[in-house]
Amino acid sequence: MSKKILMQAIPPVKDLGRKDSKDLRDLNYLIKDKLELKSPIITSKYWEDTIWSGDQGQTPRCVGYAWAHWIEDGPILHTGPHPKISPLNIYNGAQQNDEWSGTNYDGTSVRGGAKWLKSQNKISSYLWAFDLQTLINTILTKGPVVVGTDWYNDMFYPDKNGFIKVSGFYAGGHAYDINGVDTINKFFRIKNSWGKSWGKQGHAYISFTDMSRLIKLGGEVCLAVENNF
Repeated sequence: MSKKILMQAIPPVKDLGRKDSKDLRDLNYLIKDKLELKSPIITSKYWEDTIWSGDQGQTPRCVGYAWAHWIEDGPILHTGPHPKISPLNIYNGAQQNDEWSGTNYDGTSVRGGAKWLKSQNKISSYLWAFDLQTLINTILTKGPVVVGTDWYNDMFYPDKNGFIKVSGFYAGGHAYDINGVDTINKFFRIKNSWGKSWGKQGHAYISFTDMSRLIKLGGEVCLAVENNF
């Protein structure tokens, strides 16, 4: 099914909010070029992610929530009140640092969120990936990532086992946290921003095949290096 057909959209059950803007300079900052990704000796990894789970509600703040979840999910774990950084603050900061002028619009970019966090000394750097294998190895060896992809109508509704499928009408762009991977059964665990009532306690699972498709349709993977704060 072509993307053109998919864009004959059914209104989503949730607002999304990830805006996409390609920047060829990202190719100079690839995870696989800048970090040593050794061949993993493990076949699965699930990072700690039970500390805080937020719900963006009917707002276009998925980028703010995705980065807030990423901060909570390790590999650095924080004490004290949670979330450690307000998703609204990240969202507002991202709009001030993203690729579009002003703030009189809905949504922002994954890059905008990373740029704001760096400006606040919460992260020291951020890198990119645009392929499945780097995503797999990054989750296995480095930590969770923030992903920005297209989102389709059927993805709003995980099945009884918590799996989502890339099918249905195009609903918009969405950002979310990936914090787990199983290379034997070939799926990722995602943490979404619609509260614990969605999916399996706020999580869903997506196959390598479907995630590879989303990346090829213009998806992005962002890994930041978090500072202690």
